[in-house]
Amino acid sequence: MLHLFQIIAALFLLYFLPGFMFVQAMFPRKGELDQDFDWLYRIGLAIGLSIVLTIFVGFGLNSLGVSEETGLGYVSAGPIVAALLILSLIFFAVAWFRGGFPILGKLHPTLLRFPPRDPRSADVPIIRDKDKRIQHEKLVRQRFMLIKEIDNTEKLVETHSGKQRQYYEQRREKLLGELDETETKIKVLENEVRNG
Repeated sequence: MLHLFQIIAALFLLYFLPGFMFVQAMFPRKGELDQDFDWLYRIGLAIGLSIVLTIFVGFGLNSLGVSEETGLGYVSAGPIVAALLILSLIFFAVAWFRGGFPILGKLHPTLLRFPPRDPRSADVPIIRDKDKRIQHEKLVRQRFMLIKEIDNTEKLVETHSGKQRQYYEQRREKLLGELDETETKIKVLENEVRNG
């Protein structure tokens, strides 16, 4: 059983962890890679970058030469694991500093860091209050999900007839009302920040 655990841990370290931490450090905002399939892109990039980082670690350890004490090179399990763990910890620290792990704020409020502003949202004011910023992010996420649901409902309205069409039209109207409420809440919050 221990042997199986070691194999799983080694595969996780070689093929996922350093690349995932690097991706989180480079792209800390949720939805930055893609709005719909962000995690799929993150996992794919993590696997590819982990392989690349492992190769570079091997090159680096090989360039150190041969140990005079043992007469062996440094490309062995111990140094590779240590180097990959150190790289992962460095990338984790950078990702946390850039706001790539907002969930850590649930462990302790001092660990909460926000990612840098999205350059595409220049009209959104800078929100320094953590509670208001969390509320704003939730509302923006809710607005995005409502828009997505409205698009899906409009497709269903076009493809159905009769009572099903009426149902989807009513659902669309309800979702549009919820979207208006959400956008109003966002505007009120942004105006509070601008004026307060």
